[in-house]
Amino acid sequence: MTGATSKLAERSAEWLEDPPEPQTDATFDERYAAVLFRAFLAVLAIRLQRPTAGISPASLCWRANNGRVEHVTCEPFFCVSEDSPHRPLLVRVLVNKVTVGLVEERDAAAAAVARESGLVEEGEPCLSPRWTLELAVFPGELLRFATYLAELVRASERDEDETAVEPPMPTELIVEREGARLLPALYVWSERAWDYLAEQVWMDEIVPSNAHFMALPRQRRSARR
Repeated sequence: MTGATSKLAERSAEWLEDPPEPQTDATFDERYAAVLFRAFLAVLAIRLQRPTAGISPASLCWRANNGRVEHVTCEPFFCVSEDSPHRPLLVRVLVNKVTVGLVEERDAAAAAVARESGLVEEGEPCLSPRWTLELAVFPGELLRFATYLAELVRASERDEDETAVEPPMPTELIVEREGARLLPALYVWSERAWDYLAEQVWMDEIVPSNAHFMALPRQRRSARR
């Protein structure tokens, strides 16, 4: 990333921290989210301190120090609709996972982009990621999590406890262990996003195993200060 691009991303972070008032026009939310996601990915690329490659305007990939190809995707979580014309925009960041479709397909797409862009040398295997993250925040909170995400990437590379990475603001964090190898799956909500979602949906709709979560409270840590 050039110095000019870096400065532009940093300036974008300043004005995007103060999002516009909620709109009743869905197309406005979509346009604003597109700009926000591009700025977030630009800042994240700076914070990762390694080459990245764009998969789409809302997603990119990188080669982790452990040789695995990892990827991130931004998407609207909630936004204005005909049924809820005054619902505020809520955004979601997915690391090494998808909400619709097979994650293996996204892993393969990221690996292909990594090869085409030179992140992975010819003949070198593209190893799949070994951790996932789902982050839900309000738009004005998103850019503050770029450094947090980069630190999580580095913690994963060092096989360190992911909960030791401090979020940039009060959050709710759930860590679940998935699969035979107990790969970590992180679910992070800003305090505002958690409170909003608790009023809008059942928790078991956004947490894969809510019963498991409630039975093991030690796996849930509130970062509230």
